[in-house]
Amino acid sequence: MKIILHIFFTLLSINCIAGPISGNTSVSPGSVETYTVTWDAWNSTYENYANVTWNVTGGSVINSDKHSVTIQWNTLEGYLDGSGSIDVSEDLGGQSSQQSITIVNNTESPSEFCNGSLGQAGIAVDFGSGNNPGPPLPNGTTTYQYNASCSLLPGEYTVVNNSNLCRSLWHNIPQDHTGNANGYFLMVNANDGRNEIYRTTVSGLTTAFRYEFSAWVGNLYNNTGGQDPNIRFEIYDLSGNLLKSSGTIRIPVTLPTFQWQKVGFMFDIPPGNTSVQVVIVNTRRSTDNQGNDMVIDDISFAPCYPPIAASFSTSSIIDRAHICNNGTVNLYASWPSTIPFQNPAYQWQRSTDNGFSWSDIPGANSINYVQTENSPGIYQYRMFSYETSNPSQSVLSNIIIYYVQLMTVEAKTTNIYACSSSPSSEQLVGLYNLQYSDPAESLSFTYLWSPSTYISNPYVNPSYISLPPAQSPPPPNGPPQPAINYYYTLTVTNTNYGCSASNTQTVSLYNPRKVHVPSAFTPNGDGLNDFFYPINIEDYPGAKFWVYNRFGQVVFYSQGPATREAYSWDGKFNGIPQGSAVFPWIVEIPGCPSNIYSASDGEGKSKGTVTLIR
Repeated sequence: MKIILHIFFTLLSINCIAGPISGNTSVSPGSVETYTVTWDAWNSTYENYANVTWNVTGGSVINSDKHSVTIQWNTLEGYLDGSGSIDVSEDLGGQSSQQSITIVNNTESPSEFCNGSLGQAGIAVDFGSGNNPGPPLPNGTTTYQYNASCSLLPGEYTVVNNSNLCRSLWHNIPQDHTGNANGYFLMVNANDGRNEIYRTTVSGLTTAFRYEFSAWVGNLYNNTGGQDPNIRFEIYDLSGNLLKSSGTIRIPVTLPTFQWQKVGFMFDIPPGNTSVQVVIVNTRRSTDNQGNDMVIDDISFAPCYPPIAASFSTSSIIDRAHICNNGTVNLYASWPSTIPFQNPAYQWQRSTDNGFSWSDIPGANSINYVQTENSPGIYQYRMFSYETSNPSQSVLSNIIIYYVQLMTVEAKTTNIYACSSSPSSEQLVGLYNLQYSDPAESLSFTYLWSPSTYISNPYVNPSYISLPPAQSPPPPNGPPQPAINYYYTLTVTNTNYGCSASNTQTVSLYNPRKVHVPSAFTPNGDGLNDFFYPINIEDYPGAKFWVYNRFGQVVFYSQGPATREAYSWDGKFNGIPQGSAVFPWIVEIPGCPSNIYSASDGEGKSKGTVTLIR
């Protein structure tokens, strides 16, 4: 009956879209929410015979029926937001519906500020000055809609120099944060869910310092009857990937008079990023439209200089230096602002374990110092300054890094096997590494194979070598022929800093005998046919040989060295002699897989069986 009904309803409603899924679409991490679906077509037949499937991402289904589902949404790491989705379908009429979910992480965090000296701001937004209203923000700056009137509706913003008489429940703010009567500030009536209050791009950043992302804000509400605004600072790379986020920062009501409040957080620039997008977002779910109204002024993104700054340059802050093998480098320190000590003393410190431990550099007691490193490595330096009369009063600089790099090329042997009378070709791959290099650098290299004889292109790696035909094959039972060796020097040079290294690459051309595998052996200790081994396998360095029992267990395995003894099985497994039986074997030889012959049939095979006879 159900099959007939299913066919009937499928014909009537192929690809039918159900009504909407209702419920909260902006949820908190770990919250439990219930959602219902409105089916466009539903009656007792559906109720009795339809199967309903709920699929959820970003959360777990606690319980469900044909009309509703209860979901616990995932918890999130740190202060990041998440996303989820709900998909529902029924199998009788083919109805389905989908709903996207935003998991808004409203975990609160305190503001963080620079404890050193703020440098010149990469962005400094004061919104200008003039008569009311101010102009709208540039396109792409905010997701709110501009309204010239300061009596804003949810989801709108304006730019003004005061908030007098805008709304009865709002403070009358006479001037901007700095006290400029004509200075503009941003006024926002924030609506439900995550929206971007302000977005811009800042460039020219360095990993030498942390950065302070801050703004002066205020709660517009003049009573305790509304929701406090919640904002969050977010940092993205230029591809839109979230790098870091503050927690939610709540902006409390200030009574009886309005007060500007500074909020912010500290951020470290990841290596390789010199430009980022900075965003201030609203995270409050103001479902009743009461409160969540705010003003913002003087948005800033500025480097946080330590009380004393270290650099490899006297003209700017350079926090990385590079050299090959060994070298001498100049260390400079300076005070970005007032020197906090009457009689400052100085001590340069050094770390060779990525800043885990630090030691004083002997004799490095001046504000500038010349440091020599005699061996490759990654060296970190910092300035420790203190009051001479009271060493407990001290400050530390930022960290600067000296990459003393070492280029290495491995000595390598490549085996080539002459399987026929034609020339033998093989890819030569040189292995190299620039040790102690800067992970923020994109490295490039040049290559030179010398001599270039038989090399297809001496300026690339890998390259191909095509050797002349080998001498005629040796007799099957004759002695192995020694390899013909060709020697090349591979030189690799890093083009970033000129680090270079060379090493010998040996090409060994083998003219191997064919491998023959016996069909039986008698390990009785009489000195006759006591071992089972592939004859002539020693001509193939790197060959592999397995023997199995009837249970599939490996009773013998060898990968060399290339001697007959290394590839010989004595008929024992774990030291126990095996009884008479048939044992499967597998042989892999490099370069010439068809050069394996089984004594049982005389054909080239890489696997077969051997009979152990007692």
